[in-house]
Amino acid sequence: MIFTIRPRSYQDYLSLPIFGPILDEFTNWSHQRGYTLGTIRNQLNNTRNIIAFLQKQDLRSASELTHCDFQNAWQHFRQDSPGIAGTIRQLQQFLDETRGLPPPFPISKNRSDNELERFSSYLKDVRGLVNTTIRSHIMYLGRFLDSIGFETNEQALLDLSLKQVEDFLGICSKNLNRYSLQHVVGYLRAFLRFEYSRGVLQTPLHEIIDTPKVYRLEKLPRSLPWTVVNELLLSIDRTDTHGIRNYAMLFLVATYGLRSCEVVSLTLDDINWRAATICIPQGKTDNQLVLPLTDAVADALIEYLKNGRPSLSFREVFLRIRAPNGRLKPTAVTEVFQRQVRLSGMDIPCHGPHCLRHSYAVRLLRQGTSVKVIGDILGHRNAESTCVYLRLAIDDLRSVALEVPDYADIDIRVDATALNGLPPARYWKKVKSSIPLQSFLAEEITAYLQLHRSLGKIYRVENATLRSLDAFLAIQCPWAEELDGRLFNQWCDTFANITPTVRRNRMRMVRNFCLYRRRSHPWSFIPDILTFPANHSQFIPYILSSTDIARLLCAAQQLPALPLSPLRPQVIRLAIILLYTSGLRRGELLRLTLGDFNSGESTLFIRCTKFHKERIIPLSVTVDAELRAYLKQRQRCGLPIKASSPLIWNNAGGHEGRAYTGTGLGRNWRLLCASLKILTPKGIPPRIHDIRHCFAVNALLRWYHNGEDVLAKLPQLSTYMGHVSIVSTQCYLPFVESLRRVASTRFEQKYDSLITDWNENVEPEELEYK
Repeated sequence: MIFTIRPRSYQDYLSLPIFGPILDEFTNWSHQRGYTLGTIRNQLNNTRNIIAFLQKQDLRSASELTHCDFQNAWQHFRQDSPGIAGTIRQLQQFLDETRGLPPPFPISKNRSDNELERFSSYLKDVRGLVNTTIRSHIMYLGRFLDSIGFETNEQALLDLSLKQVEDFLGICSKNLNRYSLQHVVGYLRAFLRFEYSRGVLQTPLHEIIDTPKVYRLEKLPRSLPWTVVNELLLSIDRTDTHGIRNYAMLFLVATYGLRSCEVVSLTLDDINWRAATICIPQGKTDNQLVLPLTDAVADALIEYLKNGRPSLSFREVFLRIRAPNGRLKPTAVTEVFQRQVRLSGMDIPCHGPHCLRHSYAVRLLRQGTSVKVIGDILGHRNAESTCVYLRLAIDDLRSVALEVPDYADIDIRVDATALNGLPPARYWKKVKSSIPLQSFLAEEITAYLQLHRSLGKIYRVENATLRSLDAFLAIQCPWAEELDGRLFNQWCDTFANITPTVRRNRMRMVRNFCLYRRRSHPWSFIPDILTFPANHSQFIPYILSSTDIARLLCAAQQLPALPLSPLRPQVIRLAIILLYTSGLRRGELLRLTLGDFNSGESTLFIRCTKFHKERIIPLSVTVDAELRAYLKQRQRCGLPIKASSPLIWNNAGGHEGRAYTGTGLGRNWRLLCASLKILTPKGIPPRIHDIRHCFAVNALLRWYHNGEDVLAKLPQLSTYMGHVSIVSTQCYLPFVESLRRVASTRFEQKYDSLITDWNENVEPEELEYK
């Protein structure tokens, strides 16, 4: 091979020290692996630099080389000359395959290595974990041992404190999200439990480590419109081997919803051309999924097998085109997807091919395919794995949204003094977070909040509660050095006017903080939870009728504009419309931005909601019209219309403005309710959250009136409201009179004849006896 490439310097290369005698064989080996002649020329040129470096290490022949020598050479060139470093790896692999490099000298193990090796044996032999999971354990536990100085301190584990563990988790939280951090906490718990069982640890630290909270269905499946998927596939240039292979791979993913690992593990034996079937080896579930081979897929595969697949002995369908020849890794599918997206010039936010799997599932769902069939095609074992796509069934969910109620009453007026005779709203005076903590608990409160925030918790309410306690202790009891029952009760008296449920929650937050203190102060005070206000029964919501909502919308239009809210009537009207027709929570409404409105599909993207969940809610026709009219008016008035601008906007907080606060929206709501005499039996305006209950009840009433199967519709209502199951939705469905009446009527229509027939077949005296 060298004579073909370098005929004039052929003998010079063969006479080179160290690699000269094997260089011709090495070039033949590289050519067989698919490297081009240009690459082999570069390898020959790089060989001279490698030889010069090895000679400086007093190496004279290839038989003297070890893995350590190649590693040292690679480290020397990897930064300044990555091409030479690549040639070093190729030479190392060649010699190892053909000559057999001597194994590297065993590296002396330190204390950390021995400890982790002992724990690895436990994970493998006792818990039966696979090697990849064990390696993940060891990687983070090695960092943990380094952080506590295990190598230099023989008492590091014996003297291990909870604060050291929490400090390590705080460091990890800077680079990990809640999902990954949850795994790290699991690794630490397993390791500390192992050390405690061996008697190394005297305290069961594994039982008191806090973990991040991760909730089901937090993120929406990332899917693309099917038109975008087709456009991406059509954009692939199929005139070269790369394009032919890439098209076949992505077409398989889009047609069957395959995972990346399933694409690269597909073999020629898995395709039955006569039976027109394709067998998908599912590594995730260890199943074999047999699907029909469509004509379009068959054509794409045939084109690739004829014109794009290298003629190699491998049985895998898809192979590497660039050297070295061989099988593909699952990451290759991601690289192919990203490359084709980049070449297409399309604005596709998703970074991986798994979005094609989600897009395929959503397309089937919107075509009316049952969840069971979709799960079978995707190879899901559990129906719950498939139900996540129900959150993207826009057309089905649109039937849940309510229309804007209409009401014509020219006599509606807003009375600015309507709230004067009503009990004032109860607001808890919060301590500003900018004020530094001043009590003797300041340092521990800071550490407590920092710990839980590092675990991905917001802890906004907890921060306000603990700051209230700190301010009380600093002002009322500056001499206090320890929290006791008397001080705790005095602090509780400062918010005695709050409802028992809220009061209990604040006392519980302080109790959790006291439990945290008990870890380092064994004799510290912990409030007795039995002395807290009792858990009251669920709050009975005030269900507004559609007429009430319509009157409120008319009244909102009569609100006067303010300098800080020039579109006050339109903003408050839109807020009530969205709360009633979409069942939004107050915080979800106030966090909406203009960019969350998808004008093409008439949907709202709800983010940063309760339990970190995201969801997409489709709007009804009348709500879509109201929202578009509001946006046009904002544009005519020259108000901010950027994607990041709040939807429920006022002019406070600078030129760009900001969203209404919960207090500001609540005051407008109370004023409207008081003006229209919409009051609860206690004589106060309903809560804003009662509108969410109103939405759920009115959605059910509409289905009853339309003759719909309510039980079949409940999962859609639950998904629309952002609930994991209908159990959570049940709390929003009080058995009010209007709901009782239509439910009883439906029951009579369906089962009255059965009861009548039974009575007619019973003798009168027997019926009287019964």
